[in-house]
Amino acid sequence: MELIQDAIFAVIFTGLPVYAFSFLMVFFSYQKGYLSTNVAFKNAFDKNDENPSQLSKKNKKNLPFFHSKWVTFGGGFYGLIAMLTFLIIEILQIVNFWLGVSRWKDVTDLFSIGALIAMFVDSLKNMITAAIWFTYWPNKLPASHFILWILICYGCYRAGAYSAKYFYINKRFLPIKNTNTQKM
Repeated sequence: MELIQDAIFAVIFTGLPVYAFSFLMVFFSYQKGYLSTNVAFKNAFDKNDENPSQLSKKNKKNLPFFHSKWVTFGGGFYGLIAMLTFLIIEILQIVNFWLGVSRWKDVTDLFSIGALIAMFVDSLKNMITAAIWFTYWPNKLPASHFILWILICYGCYRAGAYSAKYFYINKRFLPIKNTNTQKM
């Protein structure tokens, strides 16, 4: 029973967000031309010359922020989870800061040299933590079966990538029907 409960929590709390983020990242990769529908998604980050994918470290300067970070963290499932971990850590730090602000002096102190150096060091620490995300999440998630959570996330990642390719190829946009049926 505990395994089933863990699986349900994993699908809700990690699987669905990973599916949604994977879908968005892959869909926009196809839409912007970073990926070709002729290449299997599992080969999108391979380092071969026949691969028409632009999602590579040599092209990361030409990519938008999220795609660049995805490639920086290694691409694929590992890179996506690392990027999500980095974003979550950074957002939580920003929210915690603003919730802790009690006076304007706290805000003005942000512009001191020491504060700027501390933010830079924190960002580097957060990148390292995100890169080793598999050590960060076991302490944050209420999971006694962490491997199950990773497997569910991976399945949702692949499903999101497949759905994005399917959606992109078939252009499943709902047509807007003209409901203006007034007669003159």
